[in-house]
Amino acid sequence: MPPVINGSTISLAPIIEEEDAESREADLVMKKLKSVLYRGVERYLTCENVILPRNTLRRAALDILDLSSRHSSGLRGTLIDLYLEDNGRSKRLAQVVADPRRTPKTFIELTLYRDPASDDRTLQLHSSYAIKRLCKP
Repeated sequence: MPPVINGSTISLAPIIEEEDAESREADLVMKKLKSVLYRGVERYLTCENVILPRNTLRRAALDILDLSSRHSSGLRGTLIDLYLEDNGRSKRLAQVVADPRRTPKTFIELTLYRDPASDDRTLQLHSSYAIKRLCKP
């Protein structure tokens, strides 16, 4: 939505509202990713702690929103597979479906990388990640 121009003043309220909505949506995606990451680690690994760089999931959430917005079904038609790569081996930790009532049209693979400095008790993740989008017609 463009800014509203009244005479010689410009209102940025519509722009701020759009940014706030995107920020809230990114926060929801980030919280969901964090939740499934911890449940996946708890289920499949024997780590007691997980250390994740501060903005990694936030950046990944924004990338997911960007990739899912490129398809007409948007985020609600997106399925996200969360992987952990450790020493060249990849393990699927979780799957996130935004709307289980919809058939997914966009598939996103998010791969997080284990930091070699991790030990058996603490899973330390890199700040980098890989993300890949696959679409069905």
